[in-house]
Amino acid sequence: MTLRITIDMFSGRPNPSWEINDPNQLKELEERLARSPEAFGEVGSGYTGLGFDGIRVDFTEDGGTTGLPASFELAGGGAKDASASAELAQVLVETIPRDLSEGGGIALGGSPYAEAMLETAREEISRNLREQSPGGAYASPGAQQEADVPEEVKVQLGALAERSPTCSIDSEPWSPYYWNDPAIQPKNNCYAYGVAIRTDTFAHPGRKHGYEIPATLLGYQVAVGLYKDGLTLFGYPCQPPGSRRFLVALCTGAFSTGVRDFHFYRYHIEGFWSHKHAGNSARYTDESGYVIRDPGVCDRGIYTEVYGLFQSHDSVTIQ
Repeated sequence: MTLRITIDMFSGRPNPSWEINDPNQLKELEERLARSPEAFGEVGSGYTGLGFDGIRVDFTEDGGTTGLPASFELAGGGAKDASASAELAQVLVETIPRDLSEGGGIALGGSPYAEAMLETAREEISRNLREQSPGGAYASPGAQQEADVPEEVKVQLGALAERSPTCSIDSEPWSPYYWNDPAIQPKNNCYAYGVAIRTDTFAHPGRKHGYEIPATLLGYQVAVGLYKDGLTLFGYPCQPPGSRRFLVALCTGAFSTGVRDFHFYRYHIEGFWSHKHAGNSARYTDESGYVIRDPGVCDRGIYTEVYGLFQSHDSVTIQ
């Protein structure tokens, strides 16, 4: 039997995840978990927005030897006992292997990947516990400011609102059913959803063409991956005639620890935008629950930086 622990924190990057299979460690953790059944929440029962959504726990066998659920969530907002849930989440994240890595194994500024993920998880578990509302839902990190949007993007967003976009676009009506299918939803992130290409790989801009986004994850570094995949900056130039010329907005941002991530929004013919946080369901509302009419002024959680608008095409390939 194996215990898999996942820090549900990213939209674009793969979430940190590791497995515990040492029998003695497993036994100790199972016994500790079994003492606090009210600390468990069903997966997806709490906060499922942008940023930290909790610690997911999965057993390879149903509940292991102590009758625990096969899958549950800690510190995500869905537990009856929030304090116990946060306490157990802190215990589990401390088991992160110190050699865990993603890509080059570096998170930011030379910090080892595992240490950066651990520090971020600690901070977010504490923050969520502090900000949990009486109703049990965790508060959004807060509405973002329009000042973070480049002037040229404001102009383009204004043209979209007036139905006079810079380039021709092939905008699809809002129809989330395909992306919210249980066989597709958990394996496809915001990028795959943004360009409407299913990969089942948690796609990264540029990966298909040998490009690895640097760990600093600045907007222009993510954009390089988009160019390699075949997208263009909207209007510079316009995509040639074809199909699937979808319009996406690239945003980046950081947790309080400096660990960074990226996120995408996709424009629809109805005049609003939708997005998909990691393996969660697609939605057309922001972190405050409002329909996204303008990604430049909506509540984007930790993704405070709007880098630009990009146009996809039927020639785009991703992985």
